[in-house]
Amino acid sequence: SDGAADVDLKDGHGTHVAGIIGAVTDNGIGIAGVAPKVRLLPIHVLDSEGSGDSRDVARGIRYAADSGVRVINLSLGGSVESTSLTSAVQYAVDKGVLVVAASGNGFADAAPKWPAASDLTLAVTSTDINNNVGVFAQRGDYIDIAAPGVNILSTALGGYKALNGTSMSAAYISGAAALLFSAQPTITSAQVRDILLRTATDLGTAGRDTTFGVGLVNLPAAFAELFRLFPPSVTPTFISSGHIGDVAVGSTMTAAANVKMQWYRCVSQGAAATEKPADCVEIKNAVALNYQTTVRELRKFLRFSVLLPTGQFFSPTTVVESGVWAKAPSVAPGSRTSFNALIGTASKGTISIASLDKNCTVKPKVVVASTASTGCKLKISVKAAAPFPALGFTMLLPIN
Repeated sequence: SDGAADVDLKDGHGTHVAGIIGAVTDNGIGIAGVAPKVRLLPIHVLDSEGSGDSRDVARGIRYAADSGVRVINLSLGGSVESTSLTSAVQYAVDKGVLVVAASGNGFADAAPKWPAASDLTLAVTSTDINNNVGVFAQRGDYIDIAAPGVNILSTALGGYKALNGTSMSAAYISGAAALLFSAQPTITSAQVRDILLRTATDLGTAGRDTTFGVGLVNLPAAFAELFRLFPPSVTPTFISSGHIGDVAVGSTMTAAANVKMQWYRCVSQGAAATEKPADCVEIKNAVALNYQTTVRELRKFLRFSVLLPTGQFFSPTTVVESGVWAKAPSVAPGSRTSFNALIGTASKGTISIASLDKNCTVKPKVVVASTASTGCKLKISVKAAAPFPALGFTMLLPIN
């Protein structure tokens, strides 16, 4: 226990802390955890009264570190440094774990709590809803950062309850750290610690002080700094048939929740880009994953883009968008194929076909394939019909 008078371990101190870190969201029940998709490894190191041996805590820390956790939350503390406990914290830090510790609830004049007083941990104090320090909070140079810790509602045995304490505050920081690790799995614990400290909102005396440390955790600012240090590089893509009237389907290639999407029509082909190509025009209201092409895209190229906090990313172009196209990949020798079965078009104009060799015969609305050839060359024309202009192309039709 961190010494909070209203924390009853028989009634679920660990459950309360775990809920702050990772309670499920979007279910309309209870509370929302800071990192709702986090995986928790609960380790019981104290008895039901909140008492125990520092050597048991040390064994729990080593077990967690060996299990591959990225963050260890220590919502507990004692008044005397333990060699075994400090050694275990060092072991975890050496394995790349961020160790977060409650700074204690002994009020302003109390001696530092361990292991929060160790430079190896990230020591957390409490603030209330008005950003004042919790009345129970301790003071000292060892305090690194502040987080909410007064009247915090979270999970408890049999339901939910509100508690006070730096245990709750430490849980907020652990959840925040978990989110940063999740967003950038290659980041180190030292980098996460640095980001959280550098982006905190200063409270109290200007600069770091013995009451709030560097200030109140600021997760939006922390993520902005994370994206600055690790710019997400994504290459959005899309699938298009190249046929006007069909639906092009985009892929954002990112799991980010705040992605903004936009389709563009472009004059020329091009590779993926991080700036809008000069020949591309934004398609009005085309801001969903799918886009149904119109005559405005005729003979143009599509691009699909995603906008992230770190910038906009543009897909490469694919095929030119056409108003008329071949539908049949091939025909059988001697077969008779109707114009409509052979040719597709978004236009309502009349289709006409002319044979450019002797391997196919064109009759009214029908193309007759030769029995003595492997293919024929056809000229396809579609009469202008608003909003489409006259369309056409030359095709080689396989006969097999």
